[in-house]
Amino acid sequence: MSEPASDATTPVPTVPDPGTAGDEAGERGTLEISFSVVRRIAEHAADTTEGTIRTERRLVGVGLGEAGSTAKVSGYGDQVDLRLEVPLAYPAPIALTVDAVRGNVRERVQTLTGYAVRALDVTVSALAVPAGPAAPTRRTE
Repeated sequence: MSEPASDATTPVPTVPDPGTAGDEAGERGTLEISFSVVRRIAEHAADTTEGTIRTERRLVGVGLGEAGSTAKVSGYGDQVDLRLEVPLAYPAPIALTVDAVRGNVRERVQTLTGYAVRALDVTVSALAVPAGPAAPTRRTE
């Protein structure tokens, strides 16, 4: 295979030296993470905490699927405020479960987004018995 001819008029592409300007983080651009992303991360972190459950959504007796935790996010700059509504399994130690939810949500949001969680309010929206195998029935003969 022949190589292309090069002369003084053929431009030669140059690769920038990695040690030159443009390597500074501030010069590469910015990253903005929307509050809708923070909301989804918070909801997922809450839903994966032990002691939380998903509940069935119903409207006029019609099942609409399952629902887990819901979050609302507000904030300014690099700080966010979170409001969570979380359904919990019954029976469960509510205070301990809510503390675990707070810790898990705070850690995941701060680690994945870089936002500092300034306030985190948790409301227990439901206490429900987790779905599982049917309880044995007692038969009388």
